[in-house]
Amino acid sequence: MTLDGQVVSEVKSRTTPAGINISRFTLEHHSLQREAGKPRKVDCRIIVIAAGESLDQVTQSLTRDMRVSVEGFISYESSQQLETRLVLHAQNITELKHQD
Repeated sequence: MTLDGQVVSEVKSRTTPAGINISRFTLEHHSLQREAGKPRKVDCRIIVIAAGESLDQVTQSLTRDMRVSVEGFISYESSQQLETRLVLHAQNITELKHQD
């Protein structure tokens, strides 16, 4: 799946014990979709997780308010507080140029 949106948090990075770089940030999406033949405004926020060297270079250049397109897959993430939520695991991140 692909989701376009705006980076609304600082990018936080860490390295796993296996030496894999992992970055995470929050993406905010706004769009107009059609449901049952009627227009519907869609808004959501989702945490994006980007793992690996190729995405590490991209995430290092991300800043708050930057518009990006994230291609990847959705999966559950469980926290130590036993809270489960959906996150978007990035396979590709592309900066979107501002439209005038």
